[in-house]
Amino acid sequence: MNTKIGLLLPRSDMFPTLAGDILNGLKLVFKKKMDVAYTPSFIIEGTGNAADDSIIQKAEKLLLQEDVDLTIAFCSIFKLKELEGVFTAYKKPLLHIDLGGRILKKEHVSPNVLHHTLNIWQASYAAGRYAVNAFGKKVAIVGSYYDCGYQITEAFVQGLNEDDGKVEAFWVGPMDYKTESYDTMIEAIKQADPDFIYALFSYKEGEKVFRKIAGSEINGRIPILSNPLMNEETLEDYKIEKVTSIASWSLDDENPEMKSFIIEYKSLYSENPNIMSLMGFEIGQLVSKIIEKEHRIPSNIGEYMANKKIETPRGTVHYNSYNESYPATFKVRQFKFRKDNYQNVVTETLDASVASNQNQKFEESPLAGWQNPYICT
Repeated sequence: MNTKIGLLLPRSDMFPTLAGDILNGLKLVFKKKMDVAYTPSFIIEGTGNAADDSIIQKAEKLLLQEDVDLTIAFCSIFKLKELEGVFTAYKKPLLHIDLGGRILKKEHVSPNVLHHTLNIWQASYAAGRYAVNAFGKKVAIVGSYYDCGYQITEAFVQGLNEDDGKVEAFWVGPMDYKTESYDTMIEAIKQADPDFIYALFSYKEGEKVFRKIAGSEINGRIPILSNPLMNEETLEDYKIEKVTSIASWSLDDENPEMKSFIIEYKSLYSENPNIMSLMGFEIGQLVSKIIEKEHRIPSNIGEYMANKKIETPRGTVHYNSYNESYPATFKVRQFKFRKDNYQNVVTETLDASVASNQNQKFEESPLAGWQNPYICT
């Protein structure tokens, strides 16, 4: 028997090879396990920004024409309830994947749907609570027009408020960041005189912000707590000081599982993995574990994985009452330049249970912001 897996994958300006990276991570698991009795075949459909009706149409095509055993899909939170409804109606398994910039609600829970994320919003909530004790209560939030359009900031502020923190300034950049000087951002920070800065940017815009802060008088004087995507795949030495981020992962983690993943990925593909490769590898571990045990993919995959665990490069991951993957710890990462690139050096871990009950608190919050999944543009 050949297990058929359909993948609905979007495009991304920030990750132009997003689909390939996920697929590489996924396939790596099965290349390692040549003795697996049921090695999957993959059917791939592009979904643009994963935010319009085409994702529903392509999902039904995979179910009805291709007769896939499992569908793996990025999907806009605004389309997720509808997509979940399709798979619940057909009683077919859906593995919804996402970086975790959005908060799942009870309406997204189905016995036929499993959610696998990198838990960015939960880590942001934990970061808010951590920061008050590590840096002080007063924060200046500076963020991208794009990155602020999710629930990462909302979760951070919730954590901050629970430990009596206070937002002294909130600066949001323009849509066209390429022509922005960021002078007004620096002035807003200086006027607020905060204990720390919370910076919510990613990749190219994040690099530009790092350069600006590094060349200013606040560099090294005010600590920065950054969005973890601001610190990935960075080669240039900005001379930036006192930058911390909190995430469920670090590709520079010294734990054996992460080191093994990095070595095996580089050996097979002759390049370093990124967080999309990591997510692909984790869902490969999940699917492989299910196939090895059941010799099939259960239609009630969400119900099937309830309270079960898998071992991943991030550590032990279990599936919570929202059928979402959840790590045992969040990693406090110091942004350090070593040799020829920056690394996110893990200096301590936080018990991830600090954010485990936050879905219920956000249940009444309206869905707002960008239609597309986080960083899928």
